[in-house]
Amino acid sequence: MSIHKRLESQKKAKITSTENWHRADILAAIKKKGATLAKLSRDSGLHERTLYNALERHWPKGEHIIADFIGEEVHNIWPERYKRG
Repeated sequence: MSIHKRLESQKKAKITSTENWHRADILAAIKKKGATLAKLSRDSGLHERTLYNALERHWPKGEHIIADFIGEEVHNIWPERYKRG
């Protein structure tokens, strides 16, 4: 499979995810707690855009920062990333 087809396949998989929280729901949960993802990044000693990586791909450190802040378990927010198997 060509790299282009593989990337297209990965994009489609992201779009059709029904188990993981939607990124808007994650951002809303952070906002409800009185912060933004940029502020949470800065408060964690990271560049303000760094935690956005966790919304797009598996990054345990970032996922845990977000989950801890909103009071959820990472496997509840991203069950497809943390399938027990």
